[in-house]
Amino acid sequence: MFNYCAIDNLAAPKMALGIENRVMTGAHWEYIESTVDTSSFDKGDSNIINSQQFVHLIYGDNGPCSMLYGEVVNPILWSLQDKTGLEITSLQRVKANLLTPNGSTVDNYNPPHIDINKQEYLSMVYYVNDSDGDTRIFDDNMTMLHSNTPAQGNAIIFPSNRFHCSSNPIQSNVRCIINFVFTVKDISVLSKN
Repeated sequence: MFNYCAIDNLAAPKMALGIENRVMTGAHWEYIESTVDTSSFDKGDSNIINSQQFVHLIYGDNGPCSMLYGEVVNPILWSLQDKTGLEITSLQRVKANLLTPNGSTVDNYNPPHIDINKQEYLSMVYYVNDSDGDTRIFDDNMTMLHSNTPAQGNAIIFPSNRFHCSSNPIQSNVRCIINFVFTVKDISVLSKN
């Protein structure tokens, strides 16, 4: 079973800097009070701190809805296909998320959630900037499988129905990612890389 695949240098340094500049200056951020539906997580886990975040929708139900689609999303997806051989067959959603410090510690994380509960979908977190605030991926028993530290130009891919979460930065001023949900022609190419 495919759990996750971390991809270093998905975007070359010059491209990654251009993406950061475009996202940070071109996104119109919407304030959201919670990273997930507040009724859907384990209130008994003392490490969970539900945080506010800022979101910029790039691709939604009606297709592209931001200039960032052509300027940022397409180059990332072209690079993904070039580096891994993954052929994207459909996009479900693409959005930029921005988190700021919220008083959490390295043990804290936002509520684990799934992006879409369909087996054929994959999620990718692309890191817009260098930051702290790891992405955590869990198994079916909610045991952490992997923790991935944001590094500009890197990405991590995992099944969209796998529980995962973000963490707020502690040392950095912002943690910015682009979250993709898509289907691919053949996921087995990831095991060949």
